[in-house]
Amino acid sequence: MTFNTQTNSKPRLKNDILGEDTLRELYSLYETLALGQFKIMCEQYVQMGGGKQARKDEITAAIRQSTKKEAALKKAQDFILAGMGLGV
Repeated sequence: MTFNTQTNSKPRLKNDILGEDTLRELYSLYETLALGQFKIMCEQYVQMGGGKQARKDEITAAIRQSTKKEAALKKAQDFILAGMGLGV
C-alpha cells in the first residue's frame, strides 16, 4: 500500500506544529521502543499534525497494519515531511 502524502512541494499548512524536532524525537523513539509502542507514538504524531482527519485516519490505519518498525517510521516520517513542505 502506497500513500501519496502531497502532490506538490508547498507546505500543507502555514503553521504546522510538527517539524525537525518532531522528526528527531521520532528517530530516537525508533531506536528505543518496541514495535507496538513505536506504532502508538507514530499514530499520536500523525494525529497531532494538521490536515484533514480523513487523511490522518488513512495513515494511522496503515501504521497499525505495519509489521515492521521501518514501515511505521516511513509513514509517520513522510506525513511530517509533507507538512513541512518537503513533498514525499
